[in-house]
Amino acid sequence: MPQGIKPLPTELLDLESVHPHEFEPHQFYVTVGWGDCDPAQIAYTARIPEWTLTAIEDWYVYCLTSNWFDINIHRGIGTPFVSLNCDFHFPVTTRYPLEMRVFVSRLGHSSLTHQVEGYQNGKHCFSVKTTAAFVDASRMKPIPIPPNMRANIENYLRNQGRSVGS
Repeated sequence: MPQGIKPLPTELLDLESVHPHEFEPHQFYVTVGWGDCDPAQIAYTARIPEWTLTAIEDWYVYCLTSNWFDINIHRGIGTPFVSLNCDFHFPVTTRYPLEMRVFVSRLGHSSLTHQVEGYQNGKHCFSVKTTAAFVDASRMKPIPIPPNMRANIENYLRNQGRSVGS
């Protein structure tokens, strides 16, 4: 094994405890820079999924207190995406901050679907739906979402301000 790289854990580790507090809907902000835009002064299409994944990882830290590196490398749990769908409604520009709202739209046995919505200056610019599978990171085989992680996600669902499937 290359120096500095350690093997993935053989024992999958859940969160140590469930969050006692009530979650609020998660928001993530992006400053859209000049380099993020094309000559028409709108954001490159590829930036939208990139910002979405960053917002979802930030949600993992908020909801599960662990980023993707920690979940994979220290807990042995992977969350690869199995689906990504994006709908554009209004151009994203450098003129205003980009507010991204992260919702859970489905919680399955081994999968989690997020709906991320982007807004600028009160306009709904895009909606991105992603689905990730929870897997044993060393074998890439599906696993049930660990109990404490599931409890935190369920807590978030109850408090995100919209019902599942909205």
